[in-house]
Amino acid sequence: MNFLYGIFEKILMAIYGVTGNFGLSIIILTILIKLVLLPLTLKQDKSMKEMKKLQPKIDALKEKYGNDQQMLSQKTMELYKEHNASPVKGCLPLLIQLPILWALFGVLRKDGIVPDETFLWFSLVSPDPYFILPVLNGAISFVQQKLMGGNDNPQMKNMMYIFPIMMIFISYKMPGGLQLYWLTSSLAGVIQQYFVMNRGE
Repeated sequence: MNFLYGIFEKILMAIYGVTGNFGLSIIILTILIKLVLLPLTLKQDKSMKEMKKLQPKIDALKEKYGNDQQMLSQKTMELYKEHNASPVKGCLPLLIQLPILWALFGVLRKDGIVPDETFLWFSLVSPDPYFILPVLNGAISFVQQKLMGGNDNPQMKNMMYIFPIMMIFISYKMPGGLQLYWLTSSLAGVIQQYFVMNRGE
């Protein structure tokens, strides 16, 4: 992880050398990271679509073998094998992305990297005094939940409202630089998700 910290810190400083503005540098670095991770995002999306197509068949198996867990597991694995699908395929790209995103998060949290500089209306090292960034993060989180679908599932429908509120609560005390990173990453994620979901098979 320290290796990744060092890489992102050098890239951030290199971008700052060109822009002369840390807020803009954070935005550019976040977008670059998203572009680098795009192939993994596409792979994750493909796996999620495969699983979505199989869901009616999985539900039928649950209805047929619900009282026999061993047979249900066996038939489910046979179904995955037949269609070359697996829930793990959708998780692996996400697990690979997490250390990269966490390292970038760590760089922005590190004292002395981002100076006490104002970007737009907020300081990069202090929480947003008007709570605009946390609210925006919560709103974008809600949009992401809507794009992901699953509104027919009562639990998923509840999460659509609970998760954005959690995002606001988690982020409202974060330094402005971190909130800017989170907002940019979420916005890029929504745009990615929209085009990925609407691209041709």
